[in-house]
Order: sequence, then structure tokens, then C-alpha cells
Amino acid sequence: MTIRAVLDTSSLVPAAQREDLQSLAQADFYCGIWSPWIIAELNRVLTWKWIRAAYGDISRTNEKACSRAAKHMVTLLFATFELVHPEPPYPPAWESLTDPWDQPIWAAAKLSGADYVISENSRHFPPVEQDEQHRHEDIVYLTGQAFIDLLNGKHA
Repeated sequence: MTIRAVLDTSSLVPAAQREDLQSLAQADFYCGIWSPWIIAELNRVLTWKWIRAAYGDISRTNEKACSRAAKHMVTLLFATFELVHPEPPYPPAWESLTDPWDQPIWAAAKLSGADYVISENSRHFPPVEQDEQHRHEDIVYLTGQAFIDLLNGKHA
């Protein structure tokens, strides 16, 4: 049975981690899942990161370079990850979820039958259960590195 994991934007922002997650999905270690919500947020976050790295240079040349880089990244990720499209109203999450912007991530996990949600926003994870895992309705929340370590351990 293939491991299924929703990749929150925060897990895809660090380029090295994004490349690791992509490579592991391409090697069939797991099925990576994302949604239009995640794609839109990733595009926004990385565009602003690009602008900051260019010291605010919003010249036409830099705009084209940013556009090329974004298109290249999305082309690679579309070929690798499965797309799901949850629509509101989203399924209820755990009571202590205080960030309404994490609802679409939870909805993508539910709709896709994910085993994991991969995110760097650990303060928004479900409460820890007795087995010391952040889990809600059999979906475990892990950071990107913890998930990469888990996959590498399973395939060692």
C-alpha cells in the first residue's frame, strides 16, 4: 500500500526539502498530494521570497526570470504530485485548530485519503495522542524532515 501525504506549502518552501520530497515521490516512496490552495500559496510565498532575494528588483528582466523559475518548478511538481480539489464547506477538524487557513489542508488530507500531512507549522498540528504522534482521524502530522527520515528508514 502506497503512503499518501499532503504537502503543505511550508514543507515545500525550502528548496532542498522540496527537491527531496519531489525525488522521494518520483522514486515511488510515497504519493505526494497537493491542491489548488497549496499551489496558490506556494506561488505567492516563493514570488515574495524571490523579490526579497532580488532586493526588491522588480524590473521586467527579474520578473521574467521569476516567472520562468516558477513555471519550471510547477511543471516538475505537477508531473510528480497528485492534485485534489476540496471545496467548502470543509470537513470539521480538531477543536483546537485555531488557524482557519489550515482548514483547506485538512480538507485535502480527508478528500485524498492521506496518511500524513507534511507541514512546518507544528504549532497548528492536532494534539499529541498517547503514541506521541500528532494525529487526527488516523492522519498523522509530521514536519518535512521527520517525514523524509521516516521514508528513508522504511526503504533502507
